[in-house]
Amino acid sequence: MMLIEQRLRRAAHERVAPGFAFGLIAGDDPPRRAFVGRHQPDGGLAVSAETWFDLASLTKPLTTLTWALRLIDEARLDLEAPIGDLIEVADPALAAAPLWRLLNHSSGLPAHRPYFEGLGRAALRAGQLSSARAMIQRLARGAALEQPPGAREVYSDLGFMLLEQICARADRPLEVAWSTLPGHGAEALSFRPLRGTAPQRDEACAATERCPWRARLLQGEVHDDNCWTMGGIAGHAGLFGRLDDVLSLASAYLRGLRGDGAALGLRASTLAALLDPRWMHPRGSFALGWDTPTPGRSTSGARFSRRAVGHLGFTGTSIWIDVERAVVMVLLTNRVSPSRVGLEGIRALRPQIHDLAWEELG
Repeated sequence: MMLIEQRLRRAAHERVAPGFAFGLIAGDDPPRRAFVGRHQPDGGLAVSAETWFDLASLTKPLTTLTWALRLIDEARLDLEAPIGDLIEVADPALAAAPLWRLLNHSSGLPAHRPYFEGLGRAALRAGQLSSARAMIQRLARGAALEQPPGAREVYSDLGFMLLEQICARADRPLEVAWSTLPGHGAEALSFRPLRGTAPQRDEACAATERCPWRARLLQGEVHDDNCWTMGGIAGHAGLFGRLDDVLSLASAYLRGLRGDGAALGLRASTLAALLDPRWMHPRGSFALGWDTPTPGRSTSGARFSRRAVGHLGFTGTSIWIDVERAVVMVLLTNRVSPSRVGLEGIRALRPQIHDLAWEELG
C-alpha cells in the first residue's frame, strides 16, 4: 500500500481532507489498509482503525436499501407497488410511480431541498428536534416533481427520505429497525442520534465542517443539515462507521451479489435484482440503490469491470465493489473539514486511489 499511502499523504498536504482511511479486500485475502492524517483540520488524534467517519450518503445503500431489501424479501414491500399505495404523497404522478423509481433515482423528485433553513435555527434555539423531523417528513411527502417519473435520472436525497418513511410504515421507525439489519449493530455501523441541540463533541470521530449556522466545528454529530434537523437519523444520511465495519458490510454485499444470499440474510434472488439492467434508466447509471461505473469518467477509476457497483458520500466517502473480480475498495475521508467549498481535490483523488489499488493487486 506504499503508493496509496504516498498519494494520500500528498492529498493531506494539499488539504484535500485532514484525514483518510482506505481499505482493500480481494477475494479471500485479509484486508489491506492505509490510514493517513488527523481528525481535525489542524490537529486532533491521528486517523486509525478506531476512527469513526460521517458516512453521509453511504447511509442510502448500507442502511435504507438494506432495510428495503429485507422487507421485499419478506414480502412486506413490492418493487412494483405504486408509491401512493405505500405512503401519502401530494404529487399524483409520484403516487402512481412504482417503488423502484425511488431506488434508481428516476422518480422525478428534485435532488435536494434545504428544509433545514426554515427549521434548523428554530430547533437550535428551542432544543427540540422531534417536531422538526415530523415537519421535514411532511415536506418531503409534499414535494412536487420536477419532471415526469422515468423522464431522466436525478440523484435525489428526497427519494430516500421517502423510502425511509415507506419502510418505517411497513416495519418500525429507522432508529429502532436499523440495529436489526444485516451487518448492523452497536459494535458495527451506527447512527448518532441527537437528543437535543447541545454539541456532541466526540474525539473518536473525524471532524467535518465548521458549520456557519450551528457555529461550531462538527465532530460526532452529523454533517448533513437536513439530517441534523431531523435529530441525526434519516434515510439519506446520518450513518457513522469505522473502516473495517464499512469493509465488512461491503464485503457482505459482494458475497450476496455473487450468489451467497446468506451473507446479508437475504435470498439470492432478491439480491440478484440489484444488478438486473431492467431496473436501470436507459440513460442513467444507477441500479437499485447502487451506482455503476460511467465509462470514461467514473469515480471508480479506469479498471473496475462493468459488473461493479458503488456509491459516494458528500463528506468524501466512497465504496466500490467489483462483483466479477471479487474486489472491494472503501475510501473514507472528512473532505468537508473545515469547509465544503472546493470539490476538485476529492474528485481527482478518488479515481487515482482506485487505479493505484488495482496496481497493488497486480
